[in-house]
Amino acid sequence: VYIVVGIDLEGRKDVYAFYTFFGSENRTDWLKVFNDLIERGLKKVAVIVSDDFPGINTAINALFPKTDHQLCYVHLQRNVRKNMGKEDALSFNRELANIKNSPYYQDGKEKFERLCEQYKNKYPSFIKSLLPKIDSYLCFLKYPDPVRKHIYTTNTVESINSRIENIRFKLGGYFQSTNILEINLMLQVHRLKQRKWKNPIPAFKARIYELLQIFNLRFYHETHNSC
Repeated sequence: VYIVVGIDLEGRKDVYAFYTFFGSENRTDWLKVFNDLIERGLKKVAVIVSDDFPGINTAINALFPKTDHQLCYVHLQRNVRKNMGKEDALSFNRELANIKNSPYYQDGKEKFERLCEQYKNKYPSFIKSLLPKIDSYLCFLKYPDPVRKHIYTTNTVESINSRIENIRFKLGGYFQSTNILEINLMLQVHRLKQRKWKNPIPAFKARIYELLQIFNLRFYHETHNSC
């Protein structure tokens, strides 16, 4: 199930869509998802937050070329633990936690590059895989500090996935049909909108001017220059 959660400029969360596909995640399915969202009116997106799914970055570049693509920082830290020795992983993740609190994007990027330089000889394959993705792991630093915690991780979607997993477990380990899966998902979304998501995120409303400036410069700057 591909679940798309959106946060608007006022900080209101909603599930914009969900899609059920069979088989593993791939670029073709992501293109279907994004094209459907575009056809339904989703045109200008400041940042897309996701895990490092196969093909998703290519799909974003093709259909949302001006959109930042933020890879989940929490999953980065998990990957560090999988690919490094225990002591090195602790040290690396400690520094990643410091980088997450960098005041500016460029500052964070320089620190990340220096960190990778320290470990490139000991873990050449892993560090080589990280280097091209530094921008994607750190683009949340381009945004106002109070909203960063809402866009550096996929926790919002993960919480929905967790709810669905709990229901699946209670039903005996599987959903009897796609319809039953989708009905349960819709019920969970309805409950979230009635309770946890009823009010907008205060940090977004507090920084609406800065967010609008980022949005307008991203999507309207070229048009204004040509006028």
